[in-house]
Amino acid sequence: MRRTIDLDERILKKNRIPLLYNEPSWVKLFGKAKDRNIQRAKEELMALVEKEKELDAKTKDLQREKLKAMKMILGISDSVNNENKTENIRLLDEYKNKVEKINEELDELIFQLETMPKKIREANLQLLNATIEYGYKELNNREKVLREAIEEIDILRTRLKGLIKIKYDYEEWINETYRFFHGLLGSDTIEKIDEERLR
Repeated sequence: MRRTIDLDERILKKNRIPLLYNEPSWVKLFGKAKDRNIQRAKEELMALVEKEKELDAKTKDLQREKLKAMKMILGISDSVNNENKTENIRLLDEYKNKVEKINEELDELIFQLETMPKKIREANLQLLNATIEYGYKELNNREKVLREAIEEIDILRTRLKGLIKIKYDYEEWINETYRFFHGLLGSDTIEKIDEERLR
């Protein structure tokens, strides 16, 4: 049993390793690999990246919602303070509560967002480990097949050289023999002999 490769997270940072499933060379070499570890690690990484996008989108939506609520609070405060519309105090409280709820949600989302890069790096590292494990297993298998193919090609090349020599020797003998007979007996006689002998 071979020892599993365990790369350090510092390697990712030092070598600036991109998200593997987006890297064209990785996609070409390993994107369709029928390896459970690669597939599982890739799916986990993609899910985390997708979750980060969703969290980011939700955060932006809430920030827009908060900005609208803050504008409403300013407008309502102005109507209460400057226009003496005391009936709007209840509405003011509703928007203040809304802003508090948004702030709580934003705090939670921002906390989750801040943890995502580390989770994504760790998942990318898992995918890299799985890729190296699978890649070296495949390298060994393919190098063995390649050696066998090269040996077979060498055998076929030697056999082909022998066959080419036979072909040239026989063609030369056949052509010289026909030239000799044609020169000796003429083409009419040779055609008659060909009809009799070459059936």
